[in-house]
Amino acid sequence: MFTLLLFPGLLYLGFWQLDRAEEKRVLALRNAERLDMVTLSHNQLFQPLRQHGGSEFEWVALADRKVSVVGQLNPTQYLLVDNRINNGRFGYEVVVLIATDEGRVPVNLGWISGDSARRSIPEPNLLSGEVRLAGRVYIPTSSAYLLEAQTAPAELPGVVQDYNASNFASPLSQLFGEPVLPILVRVAPEDPTAFSANWTVVNQSPAKHTGYAVQWFTMAGVLLLAFIVRSSNVLSLIRGGKPRSQL
Repeated sequence: MFTLLLFPGLLYLGFWQLDRAEEKRVLALRNAERLDMVTLSHNQLFQPLRQHGGSEFEWVALADRKVSVVGQLNPTQYLLVDNRINNGRFGYEVVVLIATDEGRVPVNLGWISGDSARRSIPEPNLLSGEVRLAGRVYIPTSSAYLLEAQTAPAELPGVVQDYNASNFASPLSQLFGEPVLPILVRVAPEDPTAFSANWTVVNQSPAKHTGYAVQWFTMAGVLLLAFIVRSSNVLSLIRGGKPRSQL
């Protein structure tokens, strides 16, 4: 019974890690390919909204594309994304809503340190006025795990557990009275407006996931071998002894 229950689970974990490895390979390849593509203007990002509201497929097609955003930065119109760890230090990520001639573009300027005791909330030192930002479109492959549903703040600045661009677009559009893109731009690390913006394409390499898969498959193989040895006379035959039925 122990083998019957555990063996399929070990196999499932092994194949799941192989799927994760393939997913990471695809992400890394897409990131490298789109790095060589022509930089988009923020006007091109708004094109799906202007035409028919934009579909999920169209937004995903923009993932990892380089983009240039020109607009006005209001130092009071930002969101702090809570509980972001950078090199073991607690802090926040700063998302600003850049006002352009088409609407608002959410831009993640990177990480700033915070009070781990949560006695105070940091105030980021933001530029004011016209800015020209360089960055890349970020489309997460999965939603963050949260204990409760996320809602966009009714006023800015505000603190959120995660910036869900697609869910926040509508309420923020109502707040500003103009369109807000349902995607997020991550500022380039070398941009003058960036804080600590050392973005990672994949959090674990495909090779590491493959290594985990090998471990799970090895455990499944050992378990199956132990079951065969304990449930048959194979070991006695190997040793040259009599089968159990004749003892």
